[in-house]
Amino acid sequence: MRFRWLATLALFTTTGCAAGMLITPAQEVQIGQGVDKQIEGEYRMVDKSDPLHGWANKLVQRIANASNRFRSSKEFGGYKVEVIADDKLVNAFAAPGGYVYLTTGLIASANSCAEIAGVIGHELAHVTQRHSVSQIERAFAAETLAGFFLSEGLAQDAALTMFSFLQSTTFSREHEAEADAVGLQIAHDADYNPFGLADFFRVLLAQEKGGGRVPTFLSSHPATRERVRDVEAAIKRRYGDEVVKGKTPNYDCVGTEWKLDDAQQHIKSGNVKVRQGTGSKPARRG
Repeated sequence: MRFRWLATLALFTTTGCAAGMLITPAQEVQIGQGVDKQIEGEYRMVDKSDPLHGWANKLVQRIANASNRFRSSKEFGGYKVEVIADDKLVNAFAAPGGYVYLTTGLIASANSCAEIAGVIGHELAHVTQRHSVSQIERAFAAETLAGFFLSEGLAQDAALTMFSFLQSTTFSREHEAEADAVGLQIAHDADYNPFGLADFFRVLLAQEKGGGRVPTFLSSHPATRERVRDVEAAIKRRYGDEVVKGKTPNYDCVGTEWKLDDAQQHIKSGNVKVRQGTGSKPARRG
């Protein structure tokens, strides 16, 4: 059955058939729930009782509140935040329906909370602008898409298909540019310096230049020095002297008891509690 769904996916992706129906916010949540189950089966998740999860949740929810000007999170029941326990995986991503994931590797690699806020703002922008959902709508025929949703929710095989599709699909340059533009505004409105996104791109580009493995975030969201310059130019056009690179507004964590260094030390200690029943392979440690 799974292969039949994947064959259908290949057919409609290749032919470029667009869905003739709009995915509703409720269906968007069903997609997110299905994807979330697949992610929990593949990755080890930080337990919700661990202080790192509480810190990340507060950090992301403040940024999520700032995203409401672009799309109210009430449409999909708010954002759900998870931390993936993998110190070598440098990534963050958001699934339809407001499911947000960041890795311990991302947290450990950041130099400031403004960098994390820039990345999260970018990911939330993909949700507010419905980029993943619109990709799904374009990839599947209307009758195929309708068949994914049962009375009790998204079919299990459809969840596998959605997960495979979202894993293998990259955003267009237009979607990436829009996520950059909206994301920097979200980070700014959450009281972070929007230059954080450009700073983080520079960190990852330096890692790549140093001969290391290409960071996952770069493979999912290709970065170039031109793109970094475009982001910085957009910030200067929008905010002028209100935002000063390296100074104001804030680079520290906002609204959390822990500073970034506290979170990084907790990760380094190896005492992060992992939720039982998640992940098919052990978390990698740096």
